[in-house]
Amino acid sequence: MTTTIDTDINLAPPPVQDKNLDMVRNILFGEQSRESERRVSNLERFVKVWTNSLRDEMRKNNESLNHEIHMIHDLLAEESRARISDSGTARKQYEQAGKNIDSLFRQLQHTQDAFAQRMEEQREQILAEVKQAAEQLRQDKIDRKALASLLDNVSRQLAIDPV
Repeated sequence: MTTTIDTDINLAPPPVQDKNLDMVRNILFGEQSRESERRVSNLERFVKVWTNSLRDEMRKNNESLNHEIHMIHDLLAEESRARISDSGTARKQYEQAGKNIDSLFRQLQHTQDAFAQRMEEQREQILAEVKQAAEQLRQDKIDRKALASLLDNVSRQLAIDPV
C-alpha cells in the first residue's frame, strides 16, 4: 500500500477537515470539558456565596457588639451623672463601671478571638474542599499519551479511508 505525500506547503486543509476535527474534539472532550467547567463554576459560586454570607455575619456581629457597647456605655454614663452628688457612691459606681468595661473588653476580645478562630477554621475547610475539588479535576483529566495515541489512530484512519 502506497500513500502520496503532498509537498506543497502553501496549501491549506479544506474547511471541512476543520469542522470534522472540531466535531471529533467535541465528541471526545465536550462532555468532560463541560463537566469540568460546571464544577469550577459551582465551586466559584459556592465560595462567593460563602464569603458574602461570612461577610454579612461578621458585619452583623460587629454591629451588634458595637451597639451593646454603646448601650452599656450610655447606661454607665447616665448612672454616673445621676450619682455624682454622692461622692462615696459615685466613687464605688465609677470603680464598678471600670470593672464592667474591663469585663466587656475581655468578653469582646474573647469573642473576637473565637470569631477569628472560627473564620480561620472555615477558611481552612473551604481551602481543603477547593484543593480536594482541584485534585479531583486533575484526576479526571484524560491521560495525554493515550489521547495522543487515540488522535494519531483517528488521523491515520481518516488518511487511509477518505470519507
